[in-house]
Parts: sequence; structure tokens; C-alpha cells
Amino acid sequence: MEMHIVIAVFFFITVALAFCEDYLKESHKTYILAGYAIFMILLATTKSVGDTADALVYEDLFYRNDDTFIQLVTEPTYIYISRIVLALGGSIGVIFFIYAIISIPAKLKLYASMTPYVFTALMIYIPVYFELHDMIQIRVAAAGMFLLASLNPIANKKYWLATGLMICAILFHYSAVVYLPFLWIGNRTMNRTMRIVVGGLLPICLTLYILKLDWFSFIPSSISAIDYKIETYQKEAEEGDWEELFPLFLNLYYIAKCAMLYLCLYFYDFLVEKHRMAPLLISLFAVSVLFLPSMATIPVIASRISDLFGLVDCIIFTFSLYLVKPNYIARIAIAIVGLFMVVYNMMFTDYFT
Repeated sequence: MEMHIVIAVFFFITVALAFCEDYLKESHKTYILAGYAIFMILLATTKSVGDTADALVYEDLFYRNDDTFIQLVTEPTYIYISRIVLALGGSIGVIFFIYAIISIPAKLKLYASMTPYVFTALMIYIPVYFELHDMIQIRVAAAGMFLLASLNPIANKKYWLATGLMICAILFHYSAVVYLPFLWIGNRTMNRTMRIVVGGLLPICLTLYILKLDWFSFIPSSISAIDYKIETYQKEAEEGDWEELFPLFLNLYYIAKCAMLYLCLYFYDFLVEKHRMAPLLISLFAVSVLFLPSMATIPVIASRISDLFGLVDCIIFTFSLYLVKPNYIARIAIAIVGLFMVVYNMMFTDYFT
């Protein structure tokens, strides 16, 4: 609970900064973001092993990095970093520090480079992805940094650099492989027909969610190469509280994402003129929105993939500042969505013990 309170206070400070960031000089923003990076690194590093949901798992992987099975299922970066830290006499806290150093400062810099409204973006990033990734899923957090770093090279058609960054992401977490198709999709704009198709897919995906189906339901078992894994995930979901994991129609954050997707599709041409990376960002955002309900019967896959593509959420939400005047109305709406996630995480998640 103490950690939730710290993050809540941090969120409200960010809200205050977001409402006055139009009047801040760039140099002042840089200094504040540097302070943010230091504070967030300390927060992610000084947590004890018993404080967070996945920390005990990371500690086990850390001390058993020579186990054959662990080497098989764990990314090589974590294995080799663990061995180096152990050889130097370090503890699991050093691992937390290394991953925080890799992830947090670069992400803040990348987000600042993608939008002039960085503190508005952080109203989404802090209660959603900082809390989930940088505090809990540290390997995903590091992978996410490399994925974000690959977006500008993709937009600028520097495909070799983008490929290298994506390979780095995959070495930090295998799930990052889902970004590879965007090396070919790139920053191409969607035509009107494609936008209509994407918009029409959302009701279909929500229908799958209501019927408790997923896309694998339409694939014959003999075709699916990962049949056993999928069945395992589905059984785990059935044994748990499926609706508790994915109460999408009660989740203000997801509802807001759906609304933002339709706004982005409707005002697509305008947003493309306002932001040079808008086509790529909107495409990634669409995958995040559509994947979650359509694969919700397999929560492990649905949430992980949706969250990876959702790393652009905070930039997409700042697009509302181009669409809504005066700007403070859009910021109030974003702050409400962020506050919902602060309260939701505090009351309904087991991130912190």
C-alpha cells in the first residue's frame, strides 16, 4: 500500500506539471525529467524482494541462472547479466538497478522527443506502464525501451538500425518479436478503406470478448503449432476469474482507448499533418486496442502483447490536445483516465504486497 501511495503522490505532481507545461522552458523540462529519472530509478531499485509481484521470481532466476531449464526459457541478457553481477558479489537489487538504468531514462527522453506535451503523456505512462513494467516486469520494461527507440528509425526508413534495436528488445524479452512486422509496415499512411476496416474490427473483437472466444478458436488444432501452450493458458484463465481479469466494459482506461482509436481514425489526415510519426503510432495503438478483447480468453498473451503495443498509448492520448480546444479540457480528461488507473491498481491489482 505504501508504494501505491508514493505513486499516487507522484502522479498528482505530474498532473500539476502537465497543466503548466505550456509555460515551461525546454531547459526546465529537461531538468525536471532528469529529476524524474533519478526518482523513478530509485523507486524501482530500492523496493525489497517481497514488495512486488514478480520480484521473487526474478530472484529465483538470478540465483539459479545455471539451471538448464531456466537457461532455456529465460532471455540470454538476464542470464548473462545475472552471472556478471553474481561474479562481482552483487545481489538482486543490482539487477533491479541495471534494468531501471537501461529502461527509465531512455524512455523519458524518447517520449519527450515524440511530443511537446511530455508531462501530459506521463499522466498515462506513470500509473500504467511505469507501475506495471518498470516496477514489476523489468525484462519487459527494458525490451520496451528498445522497441520505442526503434520507432523513429522505422519512420525515417533506417531499417538496419531499427532491426538492430528490435533484436536487442527480443534479447531482453522474447515477446518483443511481435513488433517485427512493423519493419515492413513502417510509417505508411492508411487509406480511407483501411481506416474503415480497422474501425469495423473493434466491434468484432468486442463480440469475441462477449462470447469468450479468441482468434485461435477459428484455427484447427492440427494447424496450430503452439497448441499445447495455448491450451495451458486457456485452462489457467478458466480456473481463475476471467471477468475479473478483463472487465473491459467497466474499465475506463480501455473505454478511453477505444474512443481515442476512433478519434484518430476520424481525424487521421489532420493528425498525420500534425505529427510525422502519426501513421506508425496509430497503427501500433490500433493493435493494442484490438488485440486485448479478441484474445482475452488467454489473458497472459492478450495483456502482454496489448501492453507492448500500448507503449505508445501516452503519445496517442496527447493527440487529443490537437483536437480539443481549449487544451485544458483534454488534459482534464486524460488526468481522469490516469487517476482511474491509479485507483484501479491500488484496489484491484496485486502489484505490491
